[in-house]
Amino acid sequence: MPHIRMRGLPQEAVCRISETLLDELASLCQIKAESFTLDWEPSVSYRAGKVDTIFVQVEVLWFPKDPEIRHAVEQIIRQAVLAHYSPAKHISIMFMALTPQCYYRDGQHF
Repeated sequence: MPHIRMRGLPQEAVCRISETLLDELASLCQIKAESFTLDWEPSVSYRAGKVDTIFVQVEVLWFPKDPEIRHAVEQIIRQAVLAHYSPAKHISIMFMALTPQCYYRDGQHF
């Protein structure tokens, strides 16, 4: 936890992003990098009858953080995407707040 899902990117780009992104985010959020998951969600978007390669969507599912932390996480993710996938022109990063009482890991909720 947190869980990050990326779509609109090639799998190879997400793999390269994973080399440094989770460590950077862990440092910022003051948690272990192993606490993060980074998933590649294969998807194809279309616009005007053609494959659209310029839109990237990133979902961050986590327990709510301060707005300053959220903004810094958004910036780190955006820079990582731009560094590893040059066709990206529009990057949407959506934060979804989870409720600790509704999140279970290994039979225990937070």
